Amino acid sequence: MPNFKDHFSRQSEDYARFRPHYPDHLFQALGSLCADHSLAADIGTGSGQCAVRLADFFENVIALDPSENQVSKAQKHPSVRYAVAPAENTGCEAASADLITVAQALHWFEHEAFFQEAHRILRPGGLLAAFGYGHHFVEGCQETMDQFYHNVVGPYWPPERESIEARYEDIIRPEWLIPLEPPDVAMSASWNKKQLLGYISTWSAVQRYRDAMGHDPVKVLEESLRQCWPNADEEKTVRWPFFFVIGRKPE
Repeated sequence: MPNFKDHFSRQSEDYARFRPHYPDHLFQALGSLCADHSLAADIGTGSGQCAVRLADFFENVIALDPSENQVSKAQKHPSVRYAVAPAENTGCEAASADLITVAQALHWFEHEAFFQEAHRILRPGGLLAAFGYGHHFVEGCQETMDQFYHNVVGPYWPPERESIEARYEDIIRPEWLIPLEPPDVAMSASWNKKQLLGYISTWSAVQRYRDAMGHDPVKVLEESLRQCWPNADEEKTVRWPFFFVIGRKPE
């Protein structure tokens, strides 16, 4: 079993509350790319945010995560079955899934082993869609956010974060994966300051900063945002760059 690096269990409740929601169009597009809709597998499911949305388009969804704490806090749905398992050894039946999704998690996997497992459990013609989002943009406060992201917590990002910065272009696609043009997905939210700070509190770099320095950098950020965001209840538009690894298993 791969060495599981658990960066999120301690903040699993905040992860479920504050992570941004994926747009409806994403799931509509993924559903339209699948000929059959019997089973979707959401791997590295975290709080189950992607899994429950897939249930609108697939009869059954299996949602897997190596963190028992994350799975215990995940959103419940009658069509979603949760299990604790690593991405590289899911325990799923061979040739059983019409779709595999990986939402903001591929950079944590051992890629060669995961792609082998994905090939094993996808049906012929099945779709693999791994997607992620990068450093966000906040209207009117970008300079403050960039300073925090790069200079305050920047040294505490795990090395896997480099794949997010590269928008997954650094991840070697397996030879069997037939690449597809990704859906055109825009990801944004209208948040007040509390919602933004709640999201930032879920970052792995923030947790590592707290462990190393003994205090919370989010409190420092909150103070820094006062000048550009004096009214904490005001909502601002937050946008994230969105990217994919997407393709099919051969028929």
